[in-house]
Amino acid sequence: MNTTIALLDDHQMVLEGIRQTLQSEVTFEVLAAFTDPEEYISFLKMNAVNIVIMDMMLKKCHAFDLVPIIQAMSNPPKIILISGFYEPLLHKRALSLGVQAFMRKEASHEELVNTIKSVKDGNRIIPDTLLQENDEFLTQTELKVLNFVAKEYTNESIAKALFISRRTVESHVSSICSKLQVQTRIGAVREGIKLNLIK
Repeated sequence: MNTTIALLDDHQMVLEGIRQTLQSEVTFEVLAAFTDPEEYISFLKMNAVNIVIMDMMLKKCHAFDLVPIIQAMSNPPKIILISGFYEPLLHKRALSLGVQAFMRKEASHEELVNTIKSVKDGNRIIPDTLLQENDEFLTQTELKVLNFVAKEYTNESIAKALFISRRTVESHVSSICSKLQVQTRIGAVREGIKLNLIK
């Protein structure tokens, strides 16, 4: 049985390149390729697809926004994200959302094909560098604190909003900065936006 695939990328040329690469594999069947996320989601709801391959940075939304929508489908496909740039934090965020693989766009034909086959078999592609990091990404409380920081709340205001002490807030802010590998609250907000952690 062929592995059915659907593609999503803002750029038509990128889509055609990936489509041609995958169609050269006799066991792969590219059912559709879209530049519009809404059309893509509508297609996935109406068709049985084994693997979805999406660009991470889209014009209308972020791929991280689409992941829970796809996962909520009755027979959800496995998800591979591709990106023009790579950061371990983005990969970690993708994995925390349940994505099966995260690849650079410059990956070779062989890498892409092998990743799809591995994901189809039920595997997740996790780099050794991330396997070595056992700390949780961001806790639910840290996510709340980060969102308050983005709204320019002071530590005291955040403490009142979450019914915790100011010292606890300071501890959370420090932990957030450490996990996002930044030095300041502004840096944390910047990285939070990039990782789609701020709503």
